[in-house]
Amino acid sequence: MSALTVHTQGPPTQTAPPRTITTLAALNLAAPPTPTAAWVTVQTTWYTRPDPRSPKLQLLPARRAVTLHRCFERWCEVSVPGNDRRGWVMRPTVDLKGDCAVLVPLGLKDLRRSEGTYSAARDLNHNGRACDREDLLATRP
Repeated sequence: MSALTVHTQGPPTQTAPPRTITTLAALNLAAPPTPTAAWVTVQTTWYTRPDPRSPKLQLLPARRAVTLHRCFERWCEVSVPGNDRRGWVMRPTVDLKGDCAVLVPLGLKDLRRSEGTYSAARDLNHNGRACDREDLLATRP
């Protein structure tokens, strides 16, 4: 049997870490969003979990103040001032003040016209979706 020897010239090169690892590291370092004052736009149910079959905590009247903790594609986690419980409401029922820089870290992006947080002022390219990728790129210096 013979051994195979590989010779290289110059110092060994380092390879960049895989993109997946870099992305995951950035996600782990990201701070959780800051809870923000918001309100529900219409009468809505406040659920224990992001599931309409889960137990109901309360029926919230339109314009009820809530503290918004985070949102996902269909649901937002909220608490009601004066109540230390957290629960979930459907995302289209929530609204808050601020521009896309405030909304996106909370998970409110790609807002459709049917959502409470949609406004023409947040839809910079007037394509019917506010705080989408194109809107965010347009606000960069």
